[in-house]
Amino acid sequence: MNTQQLLSIYPQATIAPLPSMAKNMVCVAIDAGKYICIDTANLSDRELSLLELLTQTRPSTTTDDAWSEFLTGRNTAIPHTTAQNLQLLQFRVRFTEQHANRAQWLSAIADTFEHVLHHAFITANTGYLLLTKPLTDTPADLASLLALIDNDFYTNTHLFIGSTHTDSQDLPAAFSLEQQLFSQNQQDTIVTLSGSLLPFLVGQHQPELQALRNSLCLDPDHKQLISALYHTQGNVRQAASKLFLHRNTLLYRIEKFERCSGLNLKKMDDLVYCYLLTLGQ
Repeated sequence: MNTQQLLSIYPQATIAPLPSMAKNMVCVAIDAGKYICIDTANLSDRELSLLELLTQTRPSTTTDDAWSEFLTGRNTAIPHTTAQNLQLLQFRVRFTEQHANRAQWLSAIADTFEHVLHHAFITANTGYLLLTKPLTDTPADLASLLALIDNDFYTNTHLFIGSTHTDSQDLPAAFSLEQQLFSQNQQDTIVTLSGSLLPFLVGQHQPELQALRNSLCLDPDHKQLISALYHTQGNVRQAASKLFLHRNTLLYRIEKFERCSGLNLKKMDDLVYCYLLTLGQ
């Protein structure tokens, strides 16, 4: 049966480059890299019977669909896996060519990583990779790998390095949170959970934090000082180098800030507290 015949029987069907993950959707491969996707919710018995013959099975959720449905909360059944550790990676890709082969791109990015249990698009431009072992690559290495794929496919790809889980039941909640974190960072090629979580949490409590900021003497110089110390783990020498200051000058500014605020930036608790107050401004 050709495409036109299928569309005449199922006029609400759509043609897509990838099979849909939506509930009640059944997709049939029609050409290389193309699928006809049919919503089964309102089909008659005759139409369902014909669709059953076309797919050689009653429409149901496939094993691959099961992970996407589970992660997005559409199904609470946990797909079977023997893996003891699962890590989520999420991607966002922009295709610069109108007729780009998304299926080939998805296969290419999955082949870039080891221990991939499953990979899928969730929307036309976002999706995930599910790994059975945590990544060991550095962000710089990952950015280089993505650059190679982008060069081959004329794409622009961003990657979120998510959490690792020993209990699959935690995955949907983590997936939802990490989607939010990823969507808030549109600039960085590689986005990490550890680098995204603090700004996100601060954003949830801006009114309360603003009241604390108002009681603290935070001018632009203080913010630079706090940021430099935080990103060098409180190392005075490295922070001074980062700010192009003499070490003694930096120590003087730390003491001056303590006299103003009562907070000692050489103490990690005070430093983290002050850094949180500088976020979101």
